[in-house]
Amino acid sequence: MKNFKHILSYVISLLILIILFFWIDKDSLRLLLNTSIKSVLISILFALILYCSSGIELYFVRKQFGVSLGLIDIFFLPIVGNLWSFIFPFQGNLLFTTLFFKQRYNMKISDSFSISIYLYLVILFFAGLLGLIFAIIHKMFFSWFGLIASILLLNPFIVYLVNLLIKDLRYSRFLWVKKVQEFFASIVDNANQLWRNFGFTFIILVINVVRLLVNILWFYWISFSLGFGLTLFEAGLISIVMSISLIIKITPNNLGVAQLVTGGFVSLINAQPDNAVLITLFASATTMLLIFSVGLYGNFYYFRTIDLRSLIKKSDQ
Repeated sequence: MKNFKHILSYVISLLILIILFFWIDKDSLRLLLNTSIKSVLISILFALILYCSSGIELYFVRKQFGVSLGLIDIFFLPIVGNLWSFIFPFQGNLLFTTLFFKQRYNMKISDSFSISIYLYLVILFFAGLLGLIFAIIHKMFFSWFGLIASILLLNPFIVYLVNLLIKDLRYSRFLWVKKVQEFFASIVDNANQLWRNFGFTFIILVINVVRLLVNILWFYWISFSLGFGLTLFEAGLISIVMSISLIIKITPNNLGVAQLVTGGFVSLINAQPDNAVLITLFASATTMLLIFSVGLYGNFYYFRTIDLRSLIKKSDQ
């Protein structure tokens, strides 16, 4: 079943890329392929900065659970995690980090899941905030777009309410149902505690603001390199949509899906969708260069230093 899912995800990615190939203007596509080495190198530098910011974020989040990451982990973990998103398209990053922290730091699986859920919620919080600002500016507050943006922005409060409701629920008599309930309750409670730690949450929000700004500059630079003339506001919208699309991955590193979603959203604001698609394709190609070079080495490094027998024993416990 797992092999079928992986094959299906690659097939979906290929089909979407074929659709995008026939949709995109061929002259623009040739422009993408003829990009200068200087543009590629600068784009790689932006991608490295973003990966390092993700590593710093991991450092602060894991520290809340008594885990202190070294400089090597801060640099390698985000890139290797994305490599695993190609190996296992359905949340391969989550799978790798969960197993890694369980083996090396004996961290509970529910704690690792809590961290991933919390970081996803932070992304949704920013999406809601910027979406609400966009809705107010364009007089769309009293619309489905404004409603969804408001819900995303209020997700910390929603987590708090869900946590209160779970504490009042009775656990099932069936062992496996009880374990599922306890696992889910632990994730929600941890996410709630992370949100309520205002000093920590402020640090995470600052990191995300910095990452958002770097992402905007990255897409703006790609746009400039390709001669598309993207505005900073449009680059910001593309950055947010790309971040949201990466939460639910159905293809390798969400290749194809992210471009399709981004192009569709940009078309709603009367911007050029094919330009947005080419910019995100360029960004994806840049990250792939890092994933299949630095990421492969990092993966080799971790598998050379991780005791796989110990990992299997701990997974059975």
